[in-house]
Amino acid sequence: MVTVYPRFVHGERSHADTEPEERGGGDRGGRPVLVVSSYDRRLQIELPDEGALTMGRGQPSEVATGEGPSTLLIPDQLLSRHHLRISGQARGHVVEDLGSRNGTYLDGRRLSAPMRLAEGSILLFGSQVAVFRRLSDAARAALRQEADHPFGPVGTSSPGLALVLARLRKLARTDAELLLVGETGVGKEVCARAVHEASGRAGKFVAVNCASLPATLVESELFGYAAGAHSTARVVKPGLVEAAEQGTLLLDEIGDMPADLQAKIFRFLQERTISPLGSMKHRRIDVRLIAATTRVDATVDRASMRGDLVARLGADPIEIPPLRARPEDVPALLAHFAGGEVDQVEPAALRALCLYGWPLNVRELEKVARTATALTEGRELRLEHLPASIQGALDRGPLITARRSPRAAPERAELERLLRAHDGNVAEVARALDRKWNVVWRWIVRLGLNPGQFRRPERPR
Repeated sequence: MVTVYPRFVHGERSHADTEPEERGGGDRGGRPVLVVSSYDRRLQIELPDEGALTMGRGQPSEVATGEGPSTLLIPDQLLSRHHLRISGQARGHVVEDLGSRNGTYLDGRRLSAPMRLAEGSILLFGSQVAVFRRLSDAARAALRQEADHPFGPVGTSSPGLALVLARLRKLARTDAELLLVGETGVGKEVCARAVHEASGRAGKFVAVNCASLPATLVESELFGYAAGAHSTARVVKPGLVEAAEQGTLLLDEIGDMPADLQAKIFRFLQERTISPLGSMKHRRIDVRLIAATTRVDATVDRASMRGDLVARLGADPIEIPPLRARPEDVPALLAHFAGGEVDQVEPAALRALCLYGWPLNVRELEKVARTATALTEGRELRLEHLPASIQGALDRGPLITARRSPRAAPERAELERLLRAHDGNVAEVARALDRKWNVVWRWIVRLGLNPGQFRRPERPR
């Protein structure tokens, strides 16, 4: 089945009334799909577990995938009539180019033979960018919700981010404090603002970058000061906490706040009262606090965050995935930042944008998109309008330059499933798990597994 997402709309947003539930297992062993994106449209294509799906040029039609052959037609002049085929096999899904004129690329490299798809594989064909995913029921529901009612300014096509946003939708309706973690520029403030808007709180959304405040001024900026509190305090000055009364206060980069100030934030969360600098009076105040940090493992990084503050904000921080982990979102974000000033994107430019590693995440994409838009002529964004570092992504494939969270050791059942799916090939299992071969081999030895037992016997000729 093919789900057609609506055309990207700039600046519109709404919120759904119901949220999907994640019931264990994440996306492990879910339904295989291909998320196909061009500059202004997205498709979510369910792939057959057995049989094949052929994709090519033509007028779009609904496809019912099953055990037999299926065909999906896309109105893209750069596609051949029969361009590529994806086959569901016992060992996984395999993609092959059908002798197309412009070729099919897997993770930036042109296909010359059938290749197996792994979670997150990027397929490039014609003007289309596609990402192979396996979706749990919860992820499918979260993606449908995002397509109908985006939680932020741009709806996501990434199952990982969609599940995070589904969780934030629920938490938005409570007064609970939140701790968001993620790399620089990943969109933590955007998520915090979306939580505030969904909460229905009557006050303002106030964002504070703790790293930009001088240590000597943090307390007075947050809690204000009374007249005469210091040599320049001639009048009473309300603090940022008070400015966010009945609203939401975001403390970004809270890990850079001095430990004694973190203690005062903790005390405020416990007592819900403030006392301006130089004043002995305490006043109750209604403010919801959201904290954010780039420390991915904030729960154990005691050097940057107090343990009691982390526990008060939430024992399970909410991690926003980096942009390189969700390349299917790049076309929609590009359209959003272009602001309607670009009608089309050269296929080579879109491919480079999706293969680039985005070490500074969405913030970097915004800068690149706005600069490239200013350089365009005739409302077409071309490869030459992009920085040389991004153009180079076409030559070297996906660029991973920022740190990644280590993948936890899989459970025995998952490792057995992967060994069976990859015919006992440890190297291919390591590629599917995005880990080094020797790490996966240690897991196999620790669990007492024998890869040879998972190899299928050869058929007699």
